[in-house]
Amino acid sequence: MAKNKQPEYELQKAVVTYLTIKYPKVLYCASAGGVRTSMSQARKMKATGYKKGFPDLFIYECRGNWCGLAVELKVKGNYPNEYQKKWQEDLGNRGYCARICTGLDEAIETIKWYLSL
Repeated sequence: MAKNKQPEYELQKAVVTYLTIKYPKVLYCASAGGVRTSMSQARKMKATGYKKGFPDLFIYECRGNWCGLAVELKVKGNYPNEYQKKWQEDLGNRGYCARICTGLDEAIETIKWYLSL
Protein backbone atom coordinates (compact mmCIF):
# COMPACT_ATOMS: atom_id res chain seq x y z
CA MET A 1 0.00 0.00 0.00
CA ALA A 2 1.36 3.43 -0.91
CA LYS A 3 2.09 5.81 1.92
CA ASN A 4 -0.64 8.41 2.31
CA LYS A 5 0.92 11.82 1.75
CA GLN A 6 -2.11 13.81 2.92
CA PRO A 7 -3.53 11.97 5.94
CA GLU A 8 -5.48 14.97 7.31
CA TYR A 9 -7.04 15.45 3.88
CA GLU A 10 -8.17 11.81 3.95
CA LEU A 11 -9.45 12.20 7.52
CA GLN A 12 -11.47 15.29 6.56
CA LYS A 13 -12.97 13.46 3.56
CA ALA A 14 -14.04 10.60 5.84
CA VAL A 15 -15.60 12.95 8.42
CA VAL A 16 -17.51 14.88 5.74
CA THR A 17 -18.73 11.62 4.19
CA TYR A 18 -19.99 10.48 7.60
CA LEU A 19 -21.68 13.81 8.25
CA THR A 20 -23.34 13.86 4.83
CA ILE A 21 -24.72 10.33 5.19
CA LYS A 22 -25.69 10.38 8.86
CA TYR A 23 -26.95 13.99 9.11
CA PRO A 24 -28.04 15.07 5.62
CA LYS A 25 -30.02 18.08 6.88
CA VAL A 26 -27.24 19.53 9.03
CA LEU A 27 -25.80 22.78 7.70
CA TYR A 28 -22.02 22.63 7.59
CA CYS A 29 -19.04 23.76 5.61
CA ALA A 30 -15.50 22.45 5.55
CA SER A 31 -12.38 24.50 4.94
CA ALA A 32 -9.81 23.84 2.26
CA GLY A 33 -7.07 24.00 4.86
CA GLY A 34 -5.62 20.57 4.18
CA VAL A 35 -5.48 20.97 0.42
CA ARG A 36 -2.11 21.82 -1.10
CA THR A 37 -2.30 24.84 -3.41
CA SER A 38 0.03 26.94 -5.47
CA MET A 39 1.38 30.17 -4.03
CA SER A 40 -0.88 32.21 -6.34
CA GLN A 41 -3.94 30.28 -5.13
CA ALA A 42 -2.88 30.76 -1.52
CA ARG A 43 -2.61 34.52 -2.11
CA LYS A 44 -6.09 34.55 -3.65
CA MET A 45 -7.52 32.63 -0.69
CA LYS A 46 -5.94 35.09 1.75
CA ALA A 47 -7.16 38.10 -0.28
CA THR A 48 -10.72 36.76 -0.17
CA GLY A 49 -10.75 36.28 3.59
CA TYR A 50 -9.30 32.87 4.36
CA LYS A 51 -7.51 33.00 7.73
CA LYS A 52 -4.70 30.79 9.02
CA GLY A 53 -5.91 28.27 11.55
CA PHE A 54 -9.62 28.36 10.62
CA PRO A 55 -11.16 25.04 11.72
CA ASP A 56 -11.44 22.19 9.24
CA LEU A 57 -15.18 21.76 9.80
CA PHE A 58 -17.85 24.17 10.94
CA ILE A 59 -21.36 22.97 11.79
CA TYR A 60 -23.87 25.82 11.71
CA GLU A 61 -26.40 24.30 14.10
CA CYS A 62 -27.18 25.73 17.54
CA ARG A 63 -27.22 23.13 20.30
CA GLY A 64 -27.33 23.56 24.05
CA ASN A 65 -25.72 26.87 24.91
CA TRP A 66 -23.58 26.92 21.75
CA CYS A 67 -24.02 28.75 18.45
CA GLY A 68 -22.30 26.02 16.41
CA LEU A 69 -19.53 23.43 16.41
CA ALA A 70 -16.03 24.06 15.05
CA VAL A 71 -13.80 21.02 14.62
CA GLU A 72 -10.07 21.01 13.97
CA LEU A 73 -9.07 17.59 12.67
CA LYS A 74 -5.73 15.98 13.41
CA VAL A 75 -4.21 12.61 12.71
CA LYS A 76 -2.22 10.85 15.42
CA GLY A 77 1.15 12.52 15.81
CA ASN A 78 0.01 15.91 14.50
CA TYR A 79 -0.78 18.77 16.85
CA PRO A 80 -2.56 22.11 16.49
CA ASN A 81 -0.42 25.11 15.67
CA GLU A 82 -0.62 28.52 17.35
CA TYR A 83 -3.18 29.83 14.84
CA GLN A 84 -5.46 26.82 15.31
CA LYS A 85 -5.24 27.10 19.09
CA LYS A 86 -6.11 30.80 18.88
CA TRP A 87 -9.18 30.06 16.73
CA GLN A 88 -10.32 27.46 19.25
CA GLU A 89 -9.96 29.93 22.10
CA ASP A 90 -11.61 32.82 20.24
CA LEU A 91 -14.56 30.72 19.09
CA GLY A 92 -15.08 29.37 22.61
CA ASN A 93 -15.11 32.91 23.96
CA ARG A 94 -17.82 33.82 21.43
CA GLY A 95 -20.28 31.05 22.26
CA TYR A 96 -19.16 28.29 19.90
CA CYS A 97 -18.24 24.77 20.84
CA ALA A 98 -14.71 24.36 19.47
CA ARG A 99 -12.91 21.03 19.60
CA ILE A 100 -9.71 19.48 18.34
CA CYS A 101 -10.31 15.87 17.36
CA THR A 102 -7.59 13.32 16.71
CA GLY A 103 -8.74 10.63 14.31
CA LEU A 104 -12.04 9.60 12.79
CA ASP A 105 -13.49 7.97 15.91
CA GLU A 106 -13.01 11.06 18.07
CA ALA A 107 -14.43 13.32 15.37
CA ILE A 108 -17.52 11.14 14.96
CA GLU A 109 -18.08 10.92 18.71
CA THR A 110 -17.77 14.70 19.02
CA ILE A 111 -20.24 15.33 16.21
CA LYS A 112 -22.71 12.75 17.58
CA TRP A 113 -22.44 14.23 21.07
CA TYR A 114 -22.92 17.80 19.88
CA LEU A 115 -25.83 17.09 17.56
CA SER A 116 -27.60 15.08 20.28
CA LEU A 117 -27.75 18.10 22.63
